[in-house]
Amino acid sequence: MTALPGPRRTSAEDGTAPSADTPWIRTRLRAAPGAALALSLLVLVTAFLAAALPRAIDVQEDTALRDTVARARVVDRSVTATLDVSWLSFPYNAQALVTPRSLASTEAVFQSFVHPPLALDRRQTVYGVRTAQAAPATDAYLPRPTAHTDPEATVVAQPDLDRFTHVVDGRLPRPGSGTGTVEAAVTERTAHIMHLRTGSVVHLAGGGEAGLAMRITGVVRPLHSEAAYWNEEPDLKAPTLSTVPGQDPSDPKYYWHFTALIDDRAAGTLLGLREGATAYWRHPADTGALTARSASDLVDRIAALTSGPQAAQLQQRTGLRGITVEEEGLATLVEPFGQERAATAPLVMVAAVGVGTVAVIVLLMAGELAAARRRTELVLLRARGAGLRGLAVRLLGESVLTAVPAAAVGLVLALLLIPTQRSAAAVAGAGAVAAVASLALPVRALLAVRTVRPGEPEDLVRVRPSRRRTVAELTVLLVVTGAVLALRRRGTADGGLDLLTAAAPVLVAVVAAVVLLRLYPLPLRLLARPAARLRGAVLPLGVARAGRAPATATLPLLAVLVALTVTSFGGAVLSGVSAGRDRAALAAVGADAAIEAPAALPAGLAERVRRLGGVRDVASVRIEAGLRTDSRRTVYDLFMVDPRTYARLAAATGVDDGFPARALDNGGAGAFAAVVSPRLALEFGSGPNIVRAAAGSFEVRTVATRNSAAAATAGRNFVIVSSKALARAHPDWLDAGSLNPTALYMTGDHIDGHSLRATAHQASARLTVLVRSEERAALKSTALQSGTQHVYLAVVAAGGGYCALALLLSLLQSSPQRSTTLARLRTMGMQGRQRQWLAVLDMLPQILLGALGGMLTGLAVVPLLRPGVDLTALAFTSRPQTADVPTVVLDTDPLALVLPSAGLLAVACAVLVAQAWLTGRRGEGTNLRMGDQA
Repeated sequence: MTALPGPRRTSAEDGTAPSADTPWIRTRLRAAPGAALALSLLVLVTAFLAAALPRAIDVQEDTALRDTVARARVVDRSVTATLDVSWLSFPYNAQALVTPRSLASTEAVFQSFVHPPLALDRRQTVYGVRTAQAAPATDAYLPRPTAHTDPEATVVAQPDLDRFTHVVDGRLPRPGSGTGTVEAAVTERTAHIMHLRTGSVVHLAGGGEAGLAMRITGVVRPLHSEAAYWNEEPDLKAPTLSTVPGQDPSDPKYYWHFTALIDDRAAGTLLGLREGATAYWRHPADTGALTARSASDLVDRIAALTSGPQAAQLQQRTGLRGITVEEEGLATLVEPFGQERAATAPLVMVAAVGVGTVAVIVLLMAGELAAARRRTELVLLRARGAGLRGLAVRLLGESVLTAVPAAAVGLVLALLLIPTQRSAAAVAGAGAVAAVASLALPVRALLAVRTVRPGEPEDLVRVRPSRRRTVAELTVLLVVTGAVLALRRRGTADGGLDLLTAAAPVLVAVVAAVVLLRLYPLPLRLLARPAARLRGAVLPLGVARAGRAPATATLPLLAVLVALTVTSFGGAVLSGVSAGRDRAALAAVGADAAIEAPAALPAGLAERVRRLGGVRDVASVRIEAGLRTDSRRTVYDLFMVDPRTYARLAAATGVDDGFPARALDNGGAGAFAAVVSPRLALEFGSGPNIVRAAAGSFEVRTVATRNSAAAATAGRNFVIVSSKALARAHPDWLDAGSLNPTALYMTGDHIDGHSLRATAHQASARLTVLVRSEERAALKSTALQSGTQHVYLAVVAAGGGYCALALLLSLLQSSPQRSTTLARLRTMGMQGRQRQWLAVLDMLPQILLGALGGMLTGLAVVPLLRPGVDLTALAFTSRPQTADVPTVVLDTDPLALVLPSAGLLAVACAVLVAQAWLTGRRGEGTNLRMGDQA
């Protein structure tokens, strides 16, 4: 045994001890360099993860926001100031307001009003003057898609024309060439479509004024066409074909609209056109400066600049009373992102709290292992007179010297590898890891040696729970109940999740650990006597050894339960998202595929569709939407169906397995049987009610009520009747085609959308084809949703790693005693295969306890938390077009329950078998020494 320097003699009365001197700490670290290195590595990895997680979330959210904004058009992510200038609005200085110097001066004033979090890309800023309204071009040589419909032109004057263009023919325009005439340039596409070339003259009508003549002096090719310079007007690069407003939609009239560029010093000539000119200052957002945390502040800043006090200040500073600021989509992009972020952040918080709890448990287990390894040494020092305070200082010095540098290295790695603006959360996380790692050994060691007494076996079977433990367990139970009730009542949809409700899965795992530890001794006591009567020694010894597991096995069990619970919760989140999207795709289509017609389907289409590959069944349905009850209060949809095929459709889509097909087809005697929605059932009552269809009116009576129906729009009322019964009772309706189906709903696997569309469009070009698989593929995750799922998976994976590490630490803690027992049994003649089985049985009950407990806890936490966890924002975007999507909730994932537990069992059994094999290879003398206890 390595000789250790003893503590200095102290007074027995005050119990003080010497301070931690450096030689003593250095000697202790040299005595166990492997343990110190392992602890340093554990602290480094944990500190890195604790510091990297908040930074990774920030990077992911910022990247998602920037990606969302960058994908939008320049116009949709810009803040634009405009000023209408004409001789009527500014009779004395209209010409001076559109000069390049005046525009640049106004731009400088505007930039002084821009403050964070609003950041504008000054390299992309473009300002200039354009005609207030498009002017008709009256020249006869210009193309006219519709006769007697003149094309229209917009004239734009922007600075730096030479920087953004390449002259293909002619030259760039100059400031002016006389009153009523201006030089202009057009792009290649515009010149080709509008039949323009160098030297062409385009006359623009002035709306009662003299008008303007444009002489084309150059044809140019855009440089950097994606820049804001070329996106000020939608047709700046090429003409657009537009329709004349207010015309008959069945006979539209078309005209070309194009844009010409003039020198910015000639902008004053535009004042002679209709309504004068418009000066503009367009400022695209600087996507690189956007941050997710400032999204709400950015929306407020934009509102203040567009319609708040800063708008009035801008008019006052510029002296332009008519200048206005508008954002044409930036706030519309940022505000829904903020709503998605508020809805998805609590889910990541739940996973982070879970894996953080497991990490803390692993650090405490490391301190527990170190304290158990040094228990003899510490007891000896206490017997020689060392005080608790002196031992605490020395042990704390050892831990700090090992943990703090490792945590600092982990923090530095996180700061370097994951760059982001915020560092406070990362520093706090790494500091918390360092504090826990530094205090784990001193606290656990002092609790173990505060009273020097002979060792007493304290195992899970013999130890009796104290009153303090019972009170603590009841307190935990009450806290967990409150957290679960709070989460179920308030939920995560509003983003108001706090730490208590975020820890609900962890607290449920804590309660499960308490219950399992209470129940664990019972089966062992019941198995002890039957096992003792068996002839073999393996099973009795295994049961006896399992019953002598230390009472400190709470931490490993808790770590396993928390990790498995968080893993199953993560699987339930991902499974719920997938199931929600499947339901949304089914609700959008109504079946695996559908063909809908505005009136009636072509004859014979159902038979042709039925022969397509992948189609298993086809249901023909006639739908009449927007009918009203007699009271005119309720709107509903009428479904005329073949009851048997519709029942198969409802069963195949999972909407209704017990559709009353037989009761629906009543032969047409009296009122027709109908399946209705609950609201209509209350309004109809028990008596017959009149339904006014397109073919005529008939009476229905309610035979069944359903909350939803196949092919019915969610949330709408419906009435389902038998088309066969109607045909028998009203053959004239059938002959007139009033009962012909308007939609086909198909079920089957791998329905080919291209073949289905080709078949449908051969029958009629007015048919609409929907395929469920295509609708499902269209429900892609936004950048924020994808990033949130990736972070969630990474957090869950880290929790699984810590779970395995906790299991290995538990096996390592009991390894010396197990190795000694196996070595003694080998000297007594036990064979290698028996020793391996005994090694497995030694820890198998505890491992099974954790694995099965984790599965049961994961299975229970989903229904417990399902009402309070809303995954809609994680499954769908929160933009208005998807506001009618179904609510997405947690959905149990069997693989997430079984695979982690099975993996833990496999790892534990492999480690135990390997230890038994290595014990046999080393020999008895390696593991047995004088005075060892079994």
